[in-house]
Amino acid sequence: MAGIDHQFRDSLLYLRVRDREEVERALARSVQLHEGQKRESGEAYVIHPITTALYLARLEAQKDMLIAALLHDTVEDGHATVEQIESEFGKTVAHLVEGVTKMSKSLYEGRLSDRQVASLRKMLLTANDDLRVILIKIADRLHNVETLSALRQQKRERIALETLDIYVPFARLVGWWEAKKQFEEICFPVAYPQESKEWHQAIERVRAEVSGERVQFIQQVNQETGAEVHAELSLMTDYEIFIKMQRVLSRLTNANAIDSGLLIVQRSSPLECYWLLGEIHEHHQARPASFRDYISTPQPNGYRALHTTVFLSQSHEFRLRIQTAVIHEYSFKRKISSWESENGGDVYHALSALHAFTLNDQQYLQNLQQTVLAERINVFTGAGEIVTLPAGATGVDFAFEIDPDNIRYLAGIRVDGGEVSEATRILNEGETVELVLLNGEKTDRRTVWVEKVKSVRARERLRQTLRHHPKAERRKDGANLLKAECAKYRLPIWWLFHFSPVQERLAQECNFSSFDLLLEEVGSGSISVGTVIENYRHLLITPPSWTIRILKWLHLLPRTRVLNKEASLIDLEIYSRDQPGMIYSISKCFAERGINISKFLVFAFPPMDALYKIRLEVKNFQQFSDLYDAILEVPGVKRILRKR
Repeated sequence: MAGIDHQFRDSLLYLRVRDREEVERALARSVQLHEGQKRESGEAYVIHPITTALYLARLEAQKDMLIAALLHDTVEDGHATVEQIESEFGKTVAHLVEGVTKMSKSLYEGRLSDRQVASLRKMLLTANDDLRVILIKIADRLHNVETLSALRQQKRERIALETLDIYVPFARLVGWWEAKKQFEEICFPVAYPQESKEWHQAIERVRAEVSGERVQFIQQVNQETGAEVHAELSLMTDYEIFIKMQRVLSRLTNANAIDSGLLIVQRSSPLECYWLLGEIHEHHQARPASFRDYISTPQPNGYRALHTTVFLSQSHEFRLRIQTAVIHEYSFKRKISSWESENGGDVYHALSALHAFTLNDQQYLQNLQQTVLAERINVFTGAGEIVTLPAGATGVDFAFEIDPDNIRYLAGIRVDGGEVSEATRILNEGETVELVLLNGEKTDRRTVWVEKVKSVRARERLRQTLRHHPKAERRKDGANLLKAECAKYRLPIWWLFHFSPVQERLAQECNFSSFDLLLEEVGSGSISVGTVIENYRHLLITPPSWTIRILKWLHLLPRTRVLNKEASLIDLEIYSRDQPGMIYSISKCFAERGINISKFLVFAFPPMDALYKIRLEVKNFQQFSDLYDAILEVPGVKRILRKR
């Protein structure tokens, strides 16, 4: 206790004398309120809030934030009330403590996922106005994971999983890289013990193959630049690589995609980074498409650097990050005070969008992970303006950010001055995007777009627009969506739309009073078409109705014929108008996704149509689904059938 107490007091020297005295008064109050309380490890409980505040003091947090960290558990533990804290330390501290306070004990009776989401919603609602709440929570969780070993196994695993799912993205979001690294290194072996062991062994093997060349390159840079540049190896954590490889160990074939070299220019001018980049490119062949300039165009969390990839040998690529010492200090050991000037920036914008709509817990968690916690990308308008979007965002998200009314007339997008692509094309970092808008005519693809956009605001705007459509139009859109999804999975369509017992049972499974109402909700984007399809598949595999059982027994109900969703070979029949350029437009959908066509046959289909029989190779069902939707957007395409 005495040791951490002295460390904390010594860390406060950056504060003004009056502020330091106020923090020390809160320290004494925290010791008093937690007197006699023990953690599960047996140590005095007050060590936890002091350590939490110490982590923030190392980032030069101001007094209100430090006081809130010292008192953040007092309300939850029943030692004080928010009103008492406000009377003793002011409204700002009380506001922060209330935002950080965990749920009341009664909420812990719910399911784990329920209480996690409820806690997050409460925390982020406060953080929407004050980002300091997130920073305190990260510091709080940082000390908790450092003492995981004192907890029982089930609780240890739960905290580790939650940390990886929620707090690692939070730490990345605010640029607290040291906390992110510690979360990953401690929690990965706890949450995924078997995978952690397997991946660590595999990573060490591939690193050993290239370590000699990489160490030699780093030493060469240090020797030739003297004191002007400091170069070092920057190793990714096992968890970072685990996520980057999408948890598939077979994708870790070599070390080209992992780790990097960090080159820190000691002079303060960013121009020195460009000079060093030129020197490196002069002596080592670079991969042109790898260059990223995050100095002139910083990441939303404040990260700045030059990125490039050079070849150390014929097949050995090495990623490099170049920063000045000042930029590195800011990016990796960032003072919390720097966030004060960014109120209203990208992070606040994402949080505001998250709370602007009434969502159930499942929708909320999905939107949180896809927007606020997702990695961000920067793309450019034709005029050179920067637009920041969640990773995986589409042309629809881009159109909405430029002007929400664009979605009504959106026909497609043009990327880097190339040919027109479908509006749902996924955008990549650094691309220049132009919108292709219909001249007065409104698009009819908005129902399909609901499940493809990443931005919460764009998705909810689409849903709100669709809800105002006439019921008959929503039923028609919902029916078309279901038919398209049934075709992807080779589920029987006729029985779904012509046999009332199937319709009634499916509506019940989806918690709707009628099939028409179900179609309306699908057509308005209120229920995922994927959810309906999963219920339909389950209904056909295990039919609960005696009518459906008899029909299946008499072989009057077709078998679902659902093939392996990950099957690599798929046969399609595409029916379209017979018009110039149709073959090119269809094959372009394949080329843009890197999908191989192993057979392509074309037949005249009287009077003015054409039939295309195509065999394709896909990586997984999601890639096929995306292709299917893209082909449907090609003007002139009427129908697509999956044959196997």
